[in-house]
Amino acid sequence: MEFKYSTVIDPTTYETHGLCDGIDLRCHESPELEEIETLRCQENWREWVGPLGFYKGGLGPRWNFMAITVPECLPERLGVLGYANELAFLHDDIHNDDLKAAFEEAASTGRIEGSTSGKRAIQAHIANEMMKIHKQHAITTLEAWAKFAELGSGRQHTTHFKTEKEYIKYRMIDIGTMFWYGMVTFGMGISVPEEELEMCHELANTAYLNLGLTNDLYSWQKEYETAVAMGRDYVANIIGVLMEERKVSEEVAKEICREKIKVTIVDFRKIVADTKARDDVSVDTKRYLEGLLYSLSGNLVWSIDCPRYHRWSSYNERQLDWMKNGIPKSPKDLPKFNGVSNGLANGTEKIVSNGHVNGNGAVHVPATNGVTNGNGATHTPVSNGTNGTTGLKDPFSLDVDTDLVNVFARKEYKAISAPKLHEGEGYPSALKLGPNGDVTIQKSPEIETRVIQAPYDYISSLPSKGVRDQAIDALNVWCRVPAAKVDRIKLVTNMLHNTSLMLDDMEDGSTLRRGKSSTHTIFGAGQTVNAANYQIIRALEEVQKLGDKESVMIFTEELKNLYIGQSLDLHWTNNVICPTVDEYFRMVEHKTGGLFRLFGRLLSLHSTNPVKADLTSLLDNFGRYYQTRDDYSNLTSPEYTTQKGFCEDLDEGKFSLPVIHMMLSAPSNTVIRNIWTRRLVNTQASLSHKQAILELMKKGGSLQFTEDALDVLHAQVEKNISDLEGKFGAQNFQLRLILEMLRKN
Repeated sequence: MEFKYSTVIDPTTYETHGLCDGIDLRCHESPELEEIETLRCQENWREWVGPLGFYKGGLGPRWNFMAITVPECLPERLGVLGYANELAFLHDDIHNDDLKAAFEEAASTGRIEGSTSGKRAIQAHIANEMMKIHKQHAITTLEAWAKFAELGSGRQHTTHFKTEKEYIKYRMIDIGTMFWYGMVTFGMGISVPEEELEMCHELANTAYLNLGLTNDLYSWQKEYETAVAMGRDYVANIIGVLMEERKVSEEVAKEICREKIKVTIVDFRKIVADTKARDDVSVDTKRYLEGLLYSLSGNLVWSIDCPRYHRWSSYNERQLDWMKNGIPKSPKDLPKFNGVSNGLANGTEKIVSNGHVNGNGAVHVPATNGVTNGNGATHTPVSNGTNGTTGLKDPFSLDVDTDLVNVFARKEYKAISAPKLHEGEGYPSALKLGPNGDVTIQKSPEIETRVIQAPYDYISSLPSKGVRDQAIDALNVWCRVPAAKVDRIKLVTNMLHNTSLMLDDMEDGSTLRRGKSSTHTIFGAGQTVNAANYQIIRALEEVQKLGDKESVMIFTEELKNLYIGQSLDLHWTNNVICPTVDEYFRMVEHKTGGLFRLFGRLLSLHSTNPVKADLTSLLDNFGRYYQTRDDYSNLTSPEYTTQKGFCEDLDEGKFSLPVIHMMLSAPSNTVIRNIWTRRLVNTQASLSHKQAILELMKKGGSLQFTEDALDVLHAQVEKNISDLEGKFGAQNFQLRLILEMLRKN
């Protein structure tokens, strides 16, 4: 493995207690990146959640946890890993039950609901920062950490394990896998092939066991004291398990643990060497295993003298200064200590008079034989410059047999709409004879609403990423609208959104929606239109429940905008009129932006925050970005092809942004014109015609133009968010996370 970001530490300058023979200790050359973000996490916790008391986390006077357990961490990732690792330590000590749910949400949907709470805001910040760096690596890590949180420290403190075998399976393998896999793969930018994942973990199990045993050996005293304070007569730690199962003393149990650690070191060194020699294993799997090798030595050395496990250990001068006076905003703002600059390459500070100091300010013996001591490396970090992103697979699925749905729906609704001319248990009589011989018909409200509600219920049941709900929650970080009103605004928004999908699919002739049959192909055009109109009336009723005339005015204004925007889109498509780019974005402001403005204006109206700010510019730009991204994905995304069909916009003849650029860039291109005309005659484009159009877009720069437009729009939305954060005096991590999740692939 090539080493770019770390240096080997002189073995005479640290202690291993003979538990890590044959493995070097490496330290990241920029430990201050971790220190800054670790302390920032603590600051955020105090500000947003509560006091920390005597809590101690990942920092140490000589070595910080991440800097020596993932020494080859990409520099741009070390800070967020330090922040996230500190949250894991907080979770372990303070026991937050919602850590698992938050990471699962971020990995699968790109949102963390309820992020107005302090803990959720911290979690949203982590997910957002990781997504910015590399979306797919972030998703992999967040999924692993969610599993770690589920298996890990929440149960760790309350489960009484009786046998070594039971404890090791749970504590060392299940938990170790999730935590270390997420940390090392994200930090080093590793993508283990899916087909090798099971093999990779099998090879790494010995390392996971070592890491768990080492942690238990050195955290025993801390965990024992915690158990006593909590009134428990057991400690979920290998030392306690061995003492109980084997009926031995604490010292004997510790010696047994040490011998097990030594065996795992020998075994894992051989596993890594053997795997490196194999031709049938990917480079990334080999890198992961070798990265874990240095995690073993780093975890041991950190555990031996960290303040977290040892009362006698404290922090170094730089750390204490930052704790007292505040952390620098960025590494370039690092102050000097004792005349030595704390830069990326050198962060030295002096604690005692004799000896040299390492990058965390630790004293050690001068280097010999040219081996660099501590963290004082002087070469500049090399940026890898690869921050690729990949699309998110929709985490939800609904397998529907469309033929069966068709038959079931039509037969069922025909049956229930027929008059019931009998009386029976559970049924009101359909006809009643009055005392004067007059016949009255008893209406069944359940039947009425069930029929008209069915198309809407169907479209609502299809999987959705819920971007609008996420956006409402994010904006409410600033608006502070009471929960009951937020729920009603969400309901209205979803009613109008799903109604628009029902009508759009029918008007565009689209047969698929979210990978399933469109509503009108199941219920028919008439029933779909009728159900859509009914939902609009229901949405108006919900708006009226907000209790003010202005809400109704906002509803009607933006609903009119939705219809106006849709009319322009249909007019251009049906009459083969290519709009200008400016005309296109004005249409988008009405059709797509209208719904974003609707809930944004309602939130602003009912805001309890004394600070007021206009959200219109943000919501307009967000609507433009969202629609342009949709245009681009329709032509390029495999996921979109699964959901809606291959290049469905070309079937519809829709003038999306890439199409407009292609048309206006080549007005005399007869191939484009003839293909577009044939589509109008045939009602859809053939596969070969779609492929031809797509090729013309690539050659003519239309796809690149759209990508550039997305970059500009993304920057505009980011600026809008920054401006509003300044006005409201509150950062909005969740809104930034939504934007990152939507970033083009």
